[in-house]
Amino acid sequence: MQILFYAIDPTSAQHRIAAEWLEAAINDREPLGLAWPTIHQFLRLGTHPAFPGCMSDDEALGWVEEWLDVGAETISDSEMSWSLFAELLGASRRALRNAIDDAHLAAIAISRGATLFSFDTDFEPFVAHGLRWERLGAEARR
Repeated sequence: MQILFYAIDPTSAQHRIAAEWLEAAINDREPLGLAWPTIHQFLRLGTHPAFPGCMSDDEALGWVEEWLDVGAETISDSEMSWSLFAELLGASRRALRNAIDDAHLAAIAISRGATLFSFDTDFEPFVAHGLRWERLGAEARR
């Protein structure tokens, strides 16, 4: 989700990296997948007045529609198992309430054999459980 915010916010320190990654991901042979939780959080947080780049509802919806129109796909969690999700929750260094969203996204990626891209280092504990993760902005890629 951070990648999406940074890609559209030219004032973000990570804007260039995120915008270049998003453009390359959209144009790559492998489809870009946006998990439903990522879309939900983008819409929820992106339209919240506390967000520095707060968007109107129409603007936020427009971004998602644009990404889908150029080839991004929505990804469900229908192939994710409870046992994998619970395992990842146990692997997180954070309290359950703070780990749920990251564990959910990691479980979706693992279940689909997909690579999860993020600026967020909170995905690191899930690598030992099968997550293919690439941290944007890091010198060493996973």
